[in-house]
Amino acid sequence: MARRAIGTVACTIGLLLAACTGGGFGSGGTSYVGGDGVQTVSDAADALDAHRSSASENAKTAIGVTDALGSIVRDIGKAEERLTFNPRALAESSSSLLRKRVIAASELILRRGFGNVAEFCQSSAGYSLTGIPSLDVTFGWESGAFSGGYRSVDERGFSTWSAHAGGTIVQAPIGALWIRQDAGSRSCPMNRPMFTLNGSDATEAFSIPITLVFHRGYLSGLNVLHGVFSAGESLDVTSSTARRSAEVTGTIRTGRTQLATFHTNAHGKGTLTITSTGAQYVIADWIVVGI
Repeated sequence: MARRAIGTVACTIGLLLAACTGGGFGSGGTSYVGGDGVQTVSDAADALDAHRSSASENAKTAIGVTDALGSIVRDIGKAEERLTFNPRALAESSSSLLRKRVIAASELILRRGFGNVAEFCQSSAGYSLTGIPSLDVTFGWESGAFSGGYRSVDERGFSTWSAHAGGTIVQAPIGALWIRQDAGSRSCPMNRPMFTLNGSDATEAFSIPITLVFHRGYLSGLNVLHGVFSAGESLDVTSSTARRSAEVTGTIRTGRTQLATFHTNAHGKGTLTITSTGAQYVIADWIVVGI
């Protein structure tokens, strides 16, 4: 979809590997055969394989959820930065590389406001170029606030962006993903996403009600109240202010079980921790990028 008004770009997504690696048992090894209640070597191997699989799936899920949020926060944050420090530079759309590992394309449209409130729409898609070799998978997203997004400002230098963002998180074999720009009208609301991904073999839909508050271009608050994912995960995010800078905490759950948590600063730099294993992954600019 092409767009008029104000558009901007965000880029990035980087992803990671799962924990719980180690030696296994060969299928041709000796197995102790015991009676009822006695664990054999084969039983232990099966349990170890199941644990590895569970740990990997937990990591994949948590990374996908984190990046779904990050794709939205990055776009809105870059738009607010340009509006504050270089408004003329906001009227553009493009794609770019980040550290040669991640590629993304996005567009954000900010309509002419009425009073101190303006409507916005946003669309982005991105993926990891290198993927996570240990998981043999790469991650990506298609996300956006396609309608009903609003930015309000006040005389104290605060701006608040609120939207019900949605889209899909994507998994695919490493090297299989590529971004496609769809044709469409430059309008807000958007009739369909501006950017999509091709090559995925697994997708999961999500819906995230999000509010971001900035003060003179810098993030001062971030809130998500029960974002939901189609496989049953949920996301809640809160923030606090310490030394005049926001600190963000997110909790990812499956049902009532805590799957992972993440903590970042106002620039989206921090750590994702998988609850079941304690494995930690680096978050940079709101996207998981490494161990």
